[in-house]
Amino acid sequence: MNIRKLPFRRGRLPWVIAAVLIVVAGAAVTVVTVLDEPARPHICGCKPPPDTSGIEGVPRGWQDAAAHRDAGKAWRLLTPESQRRYGSPRGLRAALARIAPDPHGPAKWTLVDRITQGRGTPSAFLYLLVEKRTLRPAGAVVVHSRADGSADGRVDPAPAATVRILEPAARAKLDARPAMRAATGRPPAYVAVQAGGVTFGAVGAIRRPDGRDEPFDEPLRPGPALIVAVESGADGRFAYGSVRVTVR
Repeated sequence: MNIRKLPFRRGRLPWVIAAVLIVVAGAAVTVVTVLDEPARPHICGCKPPPDTSGIEGVPRGWQDAAAHRDAGKAWRLLTPESQRRYGSPRGLRAALARIAPDPHGPAKWTLVDRITQGRGTPSAFLYLLVEKRTLRPAGAVVVHSRADGSADGRVDPAPAATVRILEPAARAKLDARPAMRAATGRPPAYVAVQAGGVTFGAVGAIRRPDGRDEPFDEPLRPGPALIVAVESGADGRFAYGSVRVTVR
């Protein structure tokens, strides 16, 4: 382009050039200022973590109602799908003896898996009733709620079929990061329940070429352990299996 053809009047071109230089300098200062600012936290529209404080007592309420054969209270705790399964409080009463948790001693309800998109969303939580002395699983329920801290959770007392753990054998002695073999197409979620607390396996356990899963990044504490394998689906259904072992 021939600059002599630009429509600037004589004497005004230096002023235009000066104005352009001022704008460029201002932009450079702005860029330097932005780059020099400390990094800000990225704020997204994600939901905050689920709040299970309100539903932690729901499995115990179900256990008490079932133990006392209180069909009315037990019925009010059931999910609509579970109510359709039993038909009526009378139909549920006939089934309570069969589905009631039956610990042989002191036991604790332990949260072992969840399906949730965060607080305030439809969520499902798998609770396992584990005997404190023997670490025997004495029952399981799935609590459905919105994970918002309220106590309006509803119970499905019939988790899906058991996941078979092929290795290790029951009462085997294992290293602190045991390899597991489960009869599933993909690695399930693994949880270790011990007297000192619960250890959750890594998200998405690694399956080795020999078919064994390596789920635990954090070493397990020495002593007795109940290792639970859990499969979960987007529909809120769970399947689980467990094995009682000793960590060396």
